[in-house]
Amino acid sequence: MVLGLVYAWSLFSGPLEAAFRGTAVDTSRVFSVSMMGLCLGHLASGWLSSRLPSRGVMLMASRFAAAGFALSAAATGFGWLTVSYGVLCGFATGLGANCVMNTVLPWFADRKGLASGVLLAGVGLGPLVLGPAVGALISHAGWRVAFAVLAGAVGGLLVLGALVLRRPVDEGAEKQVSGPADAAGATGSFTTAQMLRTRAFWLFFCWIVLVSSGGLALISNAVPAALDVLGSREAAAVAAATGAMGALSGFNSVGRVVVGFLWDRLGPRGAMATVSAAFAIAMLLCAAAQAMASFPLIVVGFLLLGASYGGAVSVGSALISQFFGMGHYALNYAVATLNVLVASCVGPTVSGFSSAMTGGYLAAYLALLAFAVASLLVAAGIRKPG
Repeated sequence: MVLGLVYAWSLFSGPLEAAFRGTAVDTSRVFSVSMMGLCLGHLASGWLSSRLPSRGVMLMASRFAAAGFALSAAATGFGWLTVSYGVLCGFATGLGANCVMNTVLPWFADRKGLASGVLLAGVGLGPLVLGPAVGALISHAGWRVAFAVLAGAVGGLLVLGALVLRRPVDEGAEKQVSGPADAAGATGSFTTAQMLRTRAFWLFFCWIVLVSSGGLALISNAVPAALDVLGSREAAAVAAATGAMGALSGFNSVGRVVVGFLWDRLGPRGAMATVSAAFAIAMLLCAAAQAMASFPLIVVGFLLLGASYGGAVSVGSALISQFFGMGHYALNYAVATLNVLVASCVGPTVSGFSSAMTGGYLAAYLALLAFAVASLLVAAGIRKPG
C-alpha cells in the first residue's frame, strides 16, 4: 500500500499547477515519467535479485523513495519534479514492488494467483486508503510539508518491510534457483531470453496491452467521461463524477483479488477469458450510457472496467510464475510489466482523440470494445510452453 502512493500524484497536481503556474500537461508529464521510472525499477530489481538478498533490494528502494520525496519538497519547478518524483519515486516503486512479488510468491506455490492478487490489491488500495490522509495534509500544511512527511514515512516503512522479507529456500537451493545455468528443460524455469522466444509470452503481452489500454484510457479520463454523460459541469456533477472515478479505482483492487482467486480455480485461459468478457461488457455499458445519458449505467461500466484492468495485472504476475517458473521470475516479471509503456500510450490516445474529434467518448468506447473482442480471441490461443 505504501508503494502504491506513487499513484496518488493527482492529489498534488492542482497545488503544483497553482504554485508553478503550470497546466495539466506539465503534471501529466511528471506522472508519465514516473511510470517509466517504475518500469526501470522493475528491471533493476530483476537484475539485482540474483545478486543481493531481498532485504538489500528493499533497503535500496527505501533510500530512493526517501530521497525522491525529500527532493520533491524542495522543488522549484516541473523539471525538478520530473527528476525527483518522476525518476526517483517511480524507480523506488518498481524496485520495491518487484522485490515483494519475487520474495513472497514462492511462499504460496499452490495459490500463486490469489497471493499475487492480494499483494497487487495492496498497491491499488494505497491511493484509496492512504490518499485521504495525504490530501488532508496538503490542505492543512501545503504540498512541501506533505512531500517532506512522505519522505520520512515511506522511507521508514519500507525499512521495516525489508526486515521481514525472506525467501522460503535455504541458501543452497536459492543459488540453484538463481544460477545462470538454470535451463527450462532442467528445472522448468525459463531464463528471460528463453521466455522471449516463446509464442505464449508474446500472445500474453498482446493480451495485456489490449486490456490495459482500456483501463488506462478511462482512468486518465474518468471524470470528463462521466461529466459528458451527466451533461453538466456544476459542483454536484463534478462530485458525482469524482465518486465514479473513485469507484473505478476501488474495483481495480477488487478485480486483482477476485481474478487471482479465479486463476487458481479456472486456470489461465478461464481467468483471462473472464477478464476480457468483463472488459467487453464494460464498454457496451459505457456506450449505452453515452447514448442514453444514463449515469448509473456508466458507473456500472466503470466498476467492471476497473475490475478487468486490475484482474489483468493479477493475470500477469500469476502467468509469468506459472508458465515460466520462479527461477528467473524477478527479471521475467519486470520485462512483462513493460506492457504499461505501450498501454499508457495507446489507451489515453484513443480516448483523447475521441474527445477532440467528436466532442465525446462514444467512439472511444466502440474502439475499446474491439480491443476487448480481440483480447478474447488472443486469450483462446494461449498455451503453457512445453
